[in-house]
This record gives sequence, structure tokens and C-alpha cells, in this order.
Amino acid sequence: MPVLAEEYEIVPRLAQLRLRRDLLLDVVSAAVGGRRNATGYHPLSAGGLLSWIEGTGQLRRIFVQRGWEVCRRDNIESIFNPEIGIKVVFQNAERAGDPLLEPLATSKKGAGSARAIELGQYELWPEEQAKKFVEVTASTWVLFVYSDGDDVRAELSFPKAINGEQFDGFHERILLVEKGGWGASVPIEDDGEPSAEYKVSVTRKV
Repeated sequence: MPVLAEEYEIVPRLAQLRLRRDLLLDVVSAAVGGRRNATGYHPLSAGGLLSWIEGTGQLRRIFVQRGWEVCRRDNIESIFNPEIGIKVVFQNAERAGDPLLEPLATSKKGAGSARAIELGQYELWPEEQAKKFVEVTASTWVLFVYSDGDDVRAELSFPKAINGEQFDGFHERILLVEKGGWGASVPIEDDGEPSAEYKVSVTRKV
């Protein structure tokens, strides 16, 4: 299983997926901001819920204007690229960005998620390559984000399956933020387009 961790590997691979590291880090930042907006007065699950809401929202704000589409098949909130036939789903994680250990989702994965992952495997077989990519069989990639105070880690990975309500194996992992890497300078890639207008405060409410 390839695990890409170096900039020279990550940037061209993400370009093949019609994604950019700096823009994905904007999504991570929005998710972290959402989690930090939860206070002691909110329900215990508020941090994770706000992280997912803001992460998914920012994922769409950034990439829909770049040719992606909003997708909600099987009640799974994602973005879909019809040109190359892949989806990206935001996922809070108990573990992410570790080169030795696979990511671990915080929430249990249901039948809809399992079906999306299973159908997305067809892209791997040669006999399916000649078929037109359709949304229902799009390969599903997952943006895993782990956030605990200042410790933030993230990766974009292509899961093989879901077993026991958890991701089970990965075809490929792209490490975006490893332990201790959050807050480090990130090179800006200028494509001539305006940056996403939506900004999320990362200060904790009191």
C-alpha cells in the first residue's frame, strides 16, 4: 500500500485527483475551527458534529467552484468529480496522518458507507476502465482529520472496505499533516483563481 508523505509525491498525486494540498488544508482548518467553537455548554458530541459540518461545508465551498458537485447518495455527504469519477468524504478521525498506523474513524460506518466503498472498487479492474464513470460507482476517497487541541493531523486515503463498522484496509494514503506538522508553513499554489471567501474563526468561544 503506497503511503505518500513527501511534498514532491503529494502535490502531483493530488493534481491527478483534481485536488490541491493547500485547499485541503483550508478544509482541515475549517473543521478545527468548528470543533473549537464548541463550549462546555454544548452537548458532548458538539465538537465532532461542528467539525464535520464545517469541514464538509468548506470542502464544498472550495471545490464546487472547481468542477466538483455536491453529492448526497445514500445519505453520505460528499463531493463528486464527474470528469474523473471520484468522491471525497470528510471524516473525523481518532487517528490520522500516521505513516505507520492506518486512520481510524471516530464514528461507526453504516451500510451506506460500506456500499459506497464497495461500488467504488470497480474502478480498479481493467474491464471497468472502458465504461463511463458514473456517480454511483465513483471511487470514494476519505479526508480524515484528527484534532485534539493544537495536535492536528490529516490525510486523504482510498479505503478498500468497511468491516465491523470501521474502515478495513487502504489502497493508498496521502499524508497531509503528520504529528507536529500543524501550523508549519504551507506553500501557496496560485492558480489565478480567487481564494475561497469563507473564513472560519479558530478561537474558542467563552
